[in-house]
Amino acid sequence: MCIVGAGGAASAIAVALAERGPARLALINRSRERLLALHERLASRFGALDVGIGQDVGGHDLVVNAASLGLRADDPLSFDPERVGPGVLVAEVIMTPEMTPILHAAAGRGAAIHPGRAMLDGQLEAIFRYFSADGRIGRRQA
Repeated sequence: MCIVGAGGAASAIAVALAERGPARLALINRSRERLLALHERLASRFGALDVGIGQDVGGHDLVVNAASLGLRADDPLSFDPERVGPGVLVAEVIMTPEMTPILHAAAGRGAAIHPGRAMLDGQLEAIFRYFSADGRIGRRQA
């Protein structure tokens, strides 16, 4: 498993994946400082987890693009899509456009893709539980 990015979304995804006990979790980010900070947080909380710092998405069965690159049309790609292919799932956190350049390129290489909106939909129940005392929306705490 590989996560590209080290900000808030990437951190939350990294923790969620680490809680499921993968054999290895690789982290890639443009900012070395943020990358090392996320690595340290994961290593201190999940001591048995093999958390690596990488530079290449090749060789992973899951690649999550949680970098902010792709929000603007002129952004460079956050990783080389030539390094993914059949048997790899590429997930995106960016919701607009639905088919980001990374997803488009990964699909063209035969990888399975998971758009950002689907990621958000999968988190809605947890978000609702977090923001409501009894798990129901619209009820205020006294």
